[in-house]
Amino acid sequence: MKEKGLNKMTLQTIAEVEKIRHGFEMGSQVGVTSLGRSTKWREDLERLAAMQIVDRNQTTAILLKPESFQALMTYLDQVDEKLEQAQVEALFDHRRDTTEFLSGEELATKAKESFRARKQQLRGFLDGDK
Repeated sequence: MKEKGLNKMTLQTIAEVEKIRHGFEMGSQVGVTSLGRSTKWREDLERLAAMQIVDRNQTTAILLKPESFQALMTYLDQVDEKLEQAQVEALFDHRRDTTEFLSGEELATKAKESFRARKQQLRGFLDGDK
C-alpha cells in the first residue's frame, strides 16, 4: 500500500496528536464551574494542548487548543484515506480472478433477478417464514 497521504502531516501535527493519544498530564482537569469563574485554565490549555472538563469527577468534555484540534482532524483524515485505499485494494484483490463481466441488457437482467431474490428473502424473514 502506498504512503502517499503522510506528506500532508508535519512533525508538529504528529507531535500534537501524540500528546492527545498519550493521555493527559497532571493538572489537566478543570471543573465546569471553574470555566466561568476563572481564566487560569486558558493558560493551562496553552501549555498542555488538551484538558478534561469534569463535573463531579466525571469527564464531561475534552477541550483542545486549536492547533491540537487541527492536528487531530488532519490525522483522522489521513487514517480515513488509508482505510478507503485499503478497502479498494481488498475489493480489487477479491475480484482479481473474475473474468466474467456482464454489460448492457445482460447486466440489467441479472441485477433485477438479484433484487427480486433479495426482496423475497427479506419478505420471508419479515413474514416469519424463515
